[in-house]
Amino acid sequence: MNPQIIRDAAQRFIGQLDRLEHGEEGAAGALAALFADDARLSNPIIEREGGERVGREAIAAFWQAYRGNFSDIHSAFFDLTAGEQSAGLFWRSEGAGRDGQPLAYEGVTLLQFDEGGRITRFKGYFDPDQVRLKVTRH
Repeated sequence: MNPQIIRDAAQRFIGQLDRLEHGEEGAAGALAALFADDARLSNPIIEREGGERVGREAIAAFWQAYRGNFSDIHSAFFDLTAGEQSAGLFWRSEGAGRDGQPLAYEGVTLLQFDEGGRITRFKGYFDPDQVRLKVTRH
């Protein structure tokens, strides 16, 4: 695929994540709809649990749990690189946990796409000690 198509697909992901972080109703499902049926999602916290999330239903549940960890959260993306099948997103998230304690962490997310522009692989990289997230096992 053309890197511009990949860039556009990555921007759609960023837009849907923004909706989720603002607490919009149905945003977790809309975000999960950007993923292929058999997509895989992982990050350091999920990996600590010994696995990854596979399939849209598990990915929607992950995003719902992610949002539930914060009273307020906003991710700012400061760079986006795109290739033929993948994109790299560089970001910083700031907000407050459910306990009201402020938090800030940064990282990189790698996205791989199928020919239809759906995300097939989501891999997040960040220091899990910078953030206190709970993700439910599915």
